[in-house]
Amino acid sequence: RSEDWSAYQAVNARFAEAVSAELTDPSAPVFIQDYHLALVASELRRRRPNARTALFWHIPWPDPDRLRMCPWRTEIMAGLLANDLLAFQLERDRRNFLQCVRDELPVKVHRSVVRFSSHSTHVVSAPIGVDFDRITRIANDQTLERETARLRRELQLEGPELVIGVGVDRLDYTKGIPERLAAIDRLLTSDPDLRKRFAFVQIGVPSRSKLESYASIEREIDDLVADINRRHGEGLGRGPIRYIKSSLKIRRLVALYHLADFCIVSSLHDGMNLVAKEFVAARSDEAGVLVLSEMTGAAQELTDALIINPYDVDGFAGAIRRALDMPVEERRRRMHAMRRVVAGHDIFVWAAEILGGLERMTPRPRLVRGSDVRWTAVTGNPPR
Repeated sequence: RSEDWSAYQAVNARFAEAVSAELTDPSAPVFIQDYHLALVASELRRRRPNARTALFWHIPWPDPDRLRMCPWRTEIMAGLLANDLLAFQLERDRRNFLQCVRDELPVKVHRSVVRFSSHSTHVVSAPIGVDFDRITRIANDQTLERETARLRRELQLEGPELVIGVGVDRLDYTKGIPERLAAIDRLLTSDPDLRKRFAFVQIGVPSRSKLESYASIEREIDDLVADINRRHGEGLGRGPIRYIKSSLKIRRLVALYHLADFCIVSSLHDGMNLVAKEFVAARSDEAGVLVLSEMTGAAQELTDALIINPYDVDGFAGAIRRALDMPVEERRRRMHAMRRVVAGHDIFVWAAEILGGLERMTPRPRLVRGSDVRWTAVTGNPPR
């Protein structure tokens, strides 16, 4: 609706005004986050023509045919091209963006540089990471075992033969939680004996519940969990799904990752998905199996996960079975390889790539001295 677009423009203008007021040092780079703020750089340049800006686009960028559904696509792309550096999660996203601007705007593109309206923008891919060292330190803390034991008691996860899975998501229709529950249902239906020793902990953090599309998926998940627990928990005292509708603090989350035998990330469309990388970072013991949707950006990096199509319920259920049956040595080999990937491209490497790239393109003498470096972050609401 046109009124939605007008509101979007107004919000971006307010962010730009706030940044301009805070930008007392004209040499400070401005780091803008995500699709919520696509017009901030262009609005900021009206006030600060020499401002240095970088924007990271967290979600997938569509191909040209899909983008044509958006009535304001040229305005959005023009706003993004007001940045000095524009970064996407994957090379695929970067290629899609370059093709879209070629199709829709009077631009000149040379390799990674787009020239538009007398301004040059470097367009790069830089997959986001997690704070690997911090998560690993928490996982290696000897006192974490107490938190793990507490979780086992609270969630009734005790028993020598119990296999435990975990999923951590916002209650968002893109996260593939119903598809995940359908695969678990299919697995337990095909192997009723497994019900006695199978538990899956689903962390579902309510998100934008006032919007009907989000409220609807939350109701659907509630109903699916209740149905699965009723059918597969009959005669066992409780069902297989432990459903927690709240977020966890980092220490408790790492403890949950650490006690799980496998983690499922089943997004239907996801720029990256940091839960997959958090799980890997938490497994300093090199145990655990990651079951990962091919629809995530993370699947491009974590190729030693069990890659699934979340729409293929039988294949998905089979991957969970494979995770349960995987030999210890194979688990260790796969997790070791994934930990090297996550450690080698953590959140600090990601930030350095973007801010360092911006510095190389638009150098300022004061920014050479590390003690004088200042930067302003403008955040939308980056997804997990």
